[in-house]
Amino acid sequence: MLHSHRLPVEPDADPAARLRAVDAAITQCLSDAGMRPDQIWAVTVGVTGPVDATGRTTLFTPLPGWASVSPAEHLSARFSCPILVENDCKLAAVAERWKGAAQDADDIVYLLAGMRTGAGLILDGTLRRGYGGAAGEIGALKAVRWLAAPSHIENCPGVPEDIHPNDKAAWVFERAREGDQHARTALRRYVKDLAVGAAALVLTLDPQVVILGGGYSRSADLLIEPFERELGRLCLRVPEIRASNLGADSVALGALRVALDQVDARLFTDGMPAPITLQA
Repeated sequence: MLHSHRLPVEPDADPAARLRAVDAAITQCLSDAGMRPDQIWAVTVGVTGPVDATGRTTLFTPLPGWASVSPAEHLSARFSCPILVENDCKLAAVAERWKGAAQDADDIVYLLAGMRTGAGLILDGTLRRGYGGAAGEIGALKAVRWLAAPSHIENCPGVPEDIHPNDKAAWVFERAREGDQHARTALRRYVKDLAVGAAALVLTLDPQVVILGGGYSRSADLLIEPFERELGRLCLRVPEIRASNLGADSVALGALRVALDQVDARLFTDGMPAPITLQA
């Protein structure tokens, strides 16, 4: 990765605000790397929600107003290269196989564990998107309890009222390490709910590895053992459970890999010279 730049966006930000942040991040990256838009040969955009054939998240997205947004169309005013749009969990799964904790595996379930729960699937070494881009979106089935799973941590008794929502989980994990019973109960309930959906994927796909990623993976030492026990109760065979080692870079790295694959395909087709690649 040549250069990276991060900008925070409020959870309830509208599409215009999010796109302004994207534009600002790209501008900063290009400036710091000393590059122009016409030197970029492929761009990949990671988004929340299943991506359809148009590059939009028309089936579902938790982002206000985002279902009608076309990131590729927005960026095409700036870039003439191919612009690819992909689900963030799927990109994280690609990154784990490329540079992360699943480099030795061809059959992988990546679990996004955090304030939001999702999954990315790699089978026989290939990222699986499904017919409409919704492969792995098992959380849409309420019976698997993924939608409500993070609420156990968010609503843990004893969390200070003045704590920022983004800091609640860290507070709960820290208290659990200290032996606080309310925090330990919240984590146990979270893991039980996470395991229901994960077990459905494991029983269906029989992966070699399940990667625990997302924000909660930073506290994998508290999650993996009870998670493995829960899967043992629900599954015929429990795959190896590993924590992501890519942290917050997983989606960006997966996007970079997808962009490089696009460039490789053009090289073999068009005989183009080797490009300079930037992931913003």
